[in-house]
Amino acid sequence: MQNYYLTSLNHQALLAIAEALRNGDNQMLMQLGLTNMDHHVSSELKGLSADRVACLPNFKGSLFQINIDQTALQMFLNFAKTKVSEDDLINQAILAGLRQPMLEQIKGISRREFAARRQRLGLPEHSRGRIEVLSEKEEIAVLRAWEKLKHVDDVLERLLALHEETGVSLDQAWITIKQVT
Repeated sequence: MQNYYLTSLNHQALLAIAEALRNGDNQMLMQLGLTNMDHHVSSELKGLSADRVACLPNFKGSLFQINIDQTALQMFLNFAKTKVSEDDLINQAILAGLRQPMLEQIKGISRREFAARRQRLGLPEHSRGRIEVLSEKEEIAVLRAWEKLKHVDDVLERLLALHEETGVSLDQAWITIKQVT
């Protein structure tokens, strides 16, 4: 299995180098550490043919050394964590009853993306229709919870906390909040 990965990485490295040389991409060549490449080697790589690349599985060496930029790696991990967290919040909001126009206003979720998320979550196609009005008691509970949660900056997080506290469907809570604000 290790040989497969090495061959695959060698293959990708060769293609990246050849493409950078053909396009005159000096930035890529610099990132790959190939700015002072021999002219003869450079010419051969520019003209790299498929039959030569096909020999890679028989080549037992590695064409590269991998050095991980730990700062960039940490930045990626933070980005991925934030992105996944936001996706989870959006999915939770859908499960809690928030409708597509509301999510579009808060997070820019399109109808197509909303439908795809509902399908992935195993929810039936959302029925169109009027949102049931809350009782006066429920409205008061929603408005009190909303006011109590004003310290939460992200609207979606605030709505989910409201839902957790009151148990009211987010589409109903949204309508109530919008009538007052």
